[in-house]
Amino acid sequence: MANKAKSKKSVARRVKSGKEVQKYLIALPVIALAIKFTIMGNIQAGAWYGADGENYMMGVNGLLKEGFFSTEPKLSYWPAGYPLLIWPLAKLTVTNVFYLISFLQTVFFAYATYFFTLQIKKTNFAYLAVVASFLISFNPTLSLSSLAVGYEAPIAACLMLAVGLVIKNHNSVEGIFSLKASAFAAAWFGLAIFMQPRFLLIGLLFMVLWALKINSKKSSALLLAVSIGVMAITPAIMIYRNMKVIDQATISTNLGVTMAIGAGDETQGGYQRSGPEVPCPPTPPATSATDNEKVKCVVKWYLTNPIKTVKLAFFKSQFFWSPWSGPLVNGTMARNPWLKIAPTQQIAKNADGNKLVYGNIGKLISHGWIIGQIALLFIGYRHLRRLGRPEKFYSDLMALPIVLSWLISLGTIGDHRFRVPTMALSLLLQAAGFLALKKKFLKV
Repeated sequence: MANKAKSKKSVARRVKSGKEVQKYLIALPVIALAIKFTIMGNIQAGAWYGADGENYMMGVNGLLKEGFFSTEPKLSYWPAGYPLLIWPLAKLTVTNVFYLISFLQTVFFAYATYFFTLQIKKTNFAYLAVVASFLISFNPTLSLSSLAVGYEAPIAACLMLAVGLVIKNHNSVEGIFSLKASAFAAAWFGLAIFMQPRFLLIGLLFMVLWALKINSKKSSALLLAVSIGVMAITPAIMIYRNMKVIDQATISTNLGVTMAIGAGDETQGGYQRSGPEVPCPPTPPATSATDNEKVKCVVKWYLTNPIKTVKLAFFKSQFFWSPWSGPLVNGTMARNPWLKIAPTQQIAKNADGNKLVYGNIGKLISHGWIIGQIALLFIGYRHLRRLGRPEKFYSDLMALPIVLSWLISLGTIGDHRFRVPTMALSLLLQAAGFLALKKKFLKV
């Protein structure tokens, strides 16, 4: 009888603890939401421009003037998905469209944070749920990106929802998948692809990884068929539009240009390239190489220059993981709201501070920051894999988008902005790494 009473008390404590945790998982995104709404009210027009914000809005203006098949060049050069999403909002109200963008992106991000961390609460690394919710909700760069005209925060939300759906489904019946869950997860990836096509590869491999965990080959095939079919919808929309407008069956025409920026004998692989581009003679009678031709030229250059390719990969990796400010900064995050209050920015305003930040000490700290965050990422990944078979699968799911984004950057350009969409996942893994080290060395 005594054992039964103790058991009931233990269950009651766990239930109470679970309810308390869930309150935090709701409260943290809501508090962040309230803070961001306050900030939004103090921003001119209600939103900041992201790195390509003006280009996206030029695309929206083209859609407002000419409709879906607008000939505005920005809609063909850059993927048209993000402007197409803003288009109906602009039709509702041109004067308040920035407020609508900020509002919807911020609410979407808050919900995704709650849903993702709620599923984490049901795993063997539930102790990370509240920590992850706090880090994601209040990370200045990631969270405030929802107030910018840009795809970074919405894609981060899409990834959280997709990972959360898989965890939720896998927790219900291990080794079996829900057709509805797979369709919704694929839809979130489809939305991410609509805004940034490089997530097509990430989405496909994500679904393949899920399919490999399913016991039935028939179910695995069905999952892949459904998910590929759903994810194909959004790129098909952009390809169809470009076929009608520029007579090219392509999502956008900037891939070759981007790859060419990151390749060459003298450059280091960032946006601020140096030296001549990779030679790419056009096919006569054309006077300039097409985007596809540039892609082929760059790939050929990489294959025929392996040593230079490895050297570029090192620099691009450094740029991808570089801090938001300081001597090693490299990328297109100059509009990062965090820079308005970043300590390094404040210190560097006077001569002595500038020498400190951009001198040897600043370089040492920046290199340590890069090495530290990569180390924590892999330590956290390895730690979670040891917690059980489901957790091994979940850690693979979270690591996949991060690593693939890194690898895609090696094939294009090194830019720290490219890691923002996967920051919610990397923050969780880094938190796991930090807590694992703390437990090992401090014995707590």
